[in-house]
Amino acid sequence: MSNKLNILYHRVSSKTQEDNTSLEYQKDKLTTWCKDKDIPNTLYVCDVDSGANNGRTGIKTITELISQNMIDTIYITKLDRLFRSVLGGAKFINLCVSSGVDIQATDEPISTKSAVEMLQINMLLAIADFERSNISSRTLQGKRSSFNSGKRAHGNIAFGYKKTSEGMVIDEPKADIVAKIFRRYNKSKSLTDVKNYLNRIGALTARSKSFSRKSIYNILKNKVYTGYISYKGKVSPGIHQPIISKRLFTSVNC
Repeated sequence: MSNKLNILYHRVSSKTQEDNTSLEYQKDKLTTWCKDKDIPNTLYVCDVDSGANNGRTGIKTITELISQNMIDTIYITKLDRLFRSVLGGAKFINLCVSSGVDIQATDEPISTKSAVEMLQINMLLAIADFERSNISSRTLQGKRSSFNSGKRAHGNIAFGYKKTSEGMVIDEPKADIVAKIFRRYNKSKSLTDVKNYLNRIGALTARSKSFSRKSIYNILKNKVYTGYISYKGKVSPGIHQPIISKRLFTSVNC
């Protein structure tokens, strides 16, 4: 019997994915499959990362084990758990085949054991790549639509606002700090003075830390506080309520 490892690889793009694609679900499926077929020497490898990222930590680990001739078979639930790009997937599968490493899916009738099954793999990789491209296109369209309708297109919510189903709304306690930052800097023109002032009054960032000069600078340069939004270098009026006036923003940044 071979002493080589059998890799049980499972992946999700994020830990918030639905239960039927969760890491635990995949791990249970793979464990049951290998137990039912008396497959020994199993090693669990997982990633929480995009299937389009060819440099995932788990894939790097598997690639290193392949180079050391330590793997017999890689078990996955579905091919798209392994890769979602034709180029990355094809390179990895070719590496496996040339190294004598098999790939076996538990939820799909595919493996690397025959020419017909290899054809199925290549077709599924092409479909996965097409689906990924569509998702990327829809995401981009969604961001453009949000921007055109006056809503935040992407990125984190600016300090001083909070997210609701209607978009950004003012978070009063934090918005008060933002206003203080602008007024204080407009008076002193000193980031250090503003930082010391915020420390004296006990003001904290969204992560409950003291404000740095850099975080203060970023707030002072952010036009969102005057009611504007930005996307890919474009600036447009937003539908959210401003925290400071355009006049104060101009005075601070002149």
